[in-house]
Amino acid sequence: MASSGMLSSGIYGLFRLDGGPVDPRDVDALGLDGAAVSGAPGSAFAHAVDPHDRAALHRIEVDDALTILVGHIEEPQALAARLNVAPTLPSALLARAALERFGRDTPAEMIGEWSLLHWDRRDRRLVLMMSAARRDRLFFAVDGPRVAVAPNLFALSRIAWIGNRLDEAGLLVSIGRADLRAALREEMGDRTMLAKVRQLEPGTRLTIEAEGIRRDATPILVPQSRWTGSFDDAVVACEETLRTILRTRIARTQVPGVLLSGGLDSSTIAWLAAQERAAEQRMILLTSVAPPGSGFPDEAAFADAVADRIGLMAEHVSPPEDADIYRPSDLILGGASRPPMPVRHCLTETFQARGKALGATALFDGSFGEATVTVKFPLTTMRQRMRGTAGRLRRYLAGAVEEPVRHGPFHVRLSPARLAALPEAMRTPPSAPLEDEIRRPRDPWGYLPGADKALLHPNEFYPGALRMEFPFRDVRLLRLFAGFPAGFFVHDGLNRAPVRHMLAGHLPDTIRLRRSGRPASPDHMARLQRQASAARGRIAAFRKAEVEEWIDLDWLDQTLAQIAARGPANFAESYEVQLTAITAEFLTWWRSRS
Repeated sequence: MASSGMLSSGIYGLFRLDGGPVDPRDVDALGLDGAAVSGAPGSAFAHAVDPHDRAALHRIEVDDALTILVGHIEEPQALAARLNVAPTLPSALLARAALERFGRDTPAEMIGEWSLLHWDRRDRRLVLMMSAARRDRLFFAVDGPRVAVAPNLFALSRIAWIGNRLDEAGLLVSIGRADLRAALREEMGDRTMLAKVRQLEPGTRLTIEAEGIRRDATPILVPQSRWTGSFDDAVVACEETLRTILRTRIARTQVPGVLLSGGLDSSTIAWLAAQERAAEQRMILLTSVAPPGSGFPDEAAFADAVADRIGLMAEHVSPPEDADIYRPSDLILGGASRPPMPVRHCLTETFQARGKALGATALFDGSFGEATVTVKFPLTTMRQRMRGTAGRLRRYLAGAVEEPVRHGPFHVRLSPARLAALPEAMRTPPSAPLEDEIRRPRDPWGYLPGADKALLHPNEFYPGALRMEFPFRDVRLLRLFAGFPAGFFVHDGLNRAPVRHMLAGHLPDTIRLRRSGRPASPDHMARLQRQASAARGRIAAFRKAEVEEWIDLDWLDQTLAQIAARGPANFAESYEVQLTAITAEFLTWWRSRS
């Protein structure tokens, strides 16, 4: 069998809805050896992969049906009690019982991060399902009676009957901004850059049989009852929920690594993780710092203060000088299954490399805390509105002309020809959302926009990477905060009040009461300038690969020359030029392998 270390984590499968035999060449194309895995594939072949966590692989074949679960069910004993089954039931059988009881609502009721496959041999019916939060991607293709499933888009493209024919609209959606993707979700939400491949979305059940395909999505971020307790009660509930989340995740991680910046999000994770780990369990803290001698401000002092309080030392890391900010590694390009969008990939790879070298088996990340515990209350008061109006009036009377901020529907600068040929639905950017109404302190908070975005992220950065744990996006925490009154977030005039009260006495006030952070990647802007000339040198290769069909290479060349001379003008420019170059690299990489 091919080494699972280079395979994306998740579920692989090939099925024949007509009972015919699966082609062994299709098994080989997925990178798997069917004979080594489970004998001759017959009319169905399925296999699960997780190179770092074999305890996440669950499989059961009984009653003429196959069920595979990859991932973990949270609070399985409580779920078993609800289902009236034995508390020691294997996870695959527990998942099957949940599927039978809850049907399409299983992702809302079976909390955790997992992918599920259920194959009914008698009826030749395949069910694919994904948890509310995406752990691994799950792609599928259907051609007559043939069905293929994999967590990696390009693994499926190696199958002859799928191929790599491009879906131009699907590729455009994948590089669109969040508002464009939201506007087109109903029409194109599951499309990918390949014409014959679709993607399963979180919280969705897909049923595939000879009669056709049925897709059911269940509401995950459902309205919650208004919290009736006190603010202090809410702080206690928040801490208890976070402890429950961290306790189970730390317990199944041999050596947890925590990405610690010294900000509220990561410091909260580090504090709780240190308390919830077993007495003899090692824990590693990784902190991004400025390159030696650069003089850039960083978070080292803040992170070290947290580390000292919890009795550990923070390992200081910074990306190697030659880490290319404009071109991610082939592992990232091949693992993203679309043009990769993370702009701090150099730092992420550095955390991965250093974490592995120190023995970490998973990395805990404080991302998405702003959707719950570290939210900045976006209360727009009448005074703030009047101040903004007065400022605009002063500029108008002074004769100042304000340049409108360019905010197109895409993250990258598309070529003029591509823009002229956009599908009608993409020609006009979606309307900007209306300004949030003023919320009264007693109003329920509800879910922040970042909550649904948090659920979309897979937590495997690329095949073989250490898995990223995101405790703050746990559905139990999101639902808890959705019922809190808005006034809790500015309790006693203190913004981010719940987490600041929770940390009182546990972390230094220099951390607990911090008002602002510093750049996560201190040399990011300087690296963009330093490497801009080398990135310009790649444009000839982009032209040879005919990337100009998609990307405005003249604009990219000109903008990189400007950045080499004076640095990025602002963050908006830095993001656009970097993501445009990364997309050009991705298209060049993909076409060289197509």
